[in-house]
Amino acid sequence: MRTKLDNGKAVILFHRSYRKLPGSVATFLLQFGCFAVPLAALTAYFYPQITRAICLITEITLAPFFQDTITIAETNFIDVVGYIYFIDLPGKFPEFFFSLGNALVCLVLLLFQVYLCRANPLNIFFMMIVAVQLLSSTFFVVAPGLFPYDITDYSYLYMVQQISILFFVPLIMGFALLPLPSSLISKCLTMGITCVYALVFGTVRYAVFLFILAKASLLYMAVLFFVLGPLIDFAYIVGIYSIHVTRLTAKTKEDVSVWRW
Repeated sequence: MRTKLDNGKAVILFHRSYRKLPGSVATFLLQFGCFAVPLAALTAYFYPQITRAICLITEITLAPFFQDTITIAETNFIDVVGYIYFIDLPGKFPEFFFSLGNALVCLVLLLFQVYLCRANPLNIFFMMIVAVQLLSSTFFVVAPGLFPYDITDYSYLYMVQQISILFFVPLIMGFALLPLPSSLISKCLTMGITCVYALVFGTVRYAVFLFILAKASLLYMAVLFFVLGPLIDFAYIVGIYSIHVTRLTAKTKEDVSVWRW
């Protein structure tokens, strides 16, 4: 006769440190090769059309503000695939007192945050934004002539970054989602939603960032690229993944055949 302890050993595995998911490596690799890899391959193959579409939408959006100064440029990216397109637009170089004012405001905000000593995620993120902006403002105060980039350089780098994000999103989401014991339809739907969100969000952000750099100042280029760039992309990737896992856990939390310690 089996005891309660013996029954427990059938569920609680030796490692006891994390949950063990059912499924095989072969099934995961098959699904990954059939769904995640093709999505990434489509981005790699159709990036000329994707970047041109993003540029056309951005050009239409920004045309009322810049009239004839906004154009679409192109340069070779991958020889066997084609050109990558990006917006060419004159940027606004910051004046000395504008840079100095930004530096003083950032310094005050940074000292105020340190004085509050509130180490929650939003305050830490805000301090990171202020710190990067303080460094950028100080640079333009001390050596503005040494700044090596213009808005066209940023536009090109952003587009390369966006194509990289669109390429890796299905691979990252596939690697994270496909081993889970949810339905294949829900996993593919979550991957598709993430890819669409990345494309829409990336296009809107592209137009907003170019508007800031052209109308406000190149002073904000560093914070836009380093803090509000790929870091934000990984935030919504993790967020969408968390929603999927939360719904899955709530649905199967009592099923010991799925969630085994």
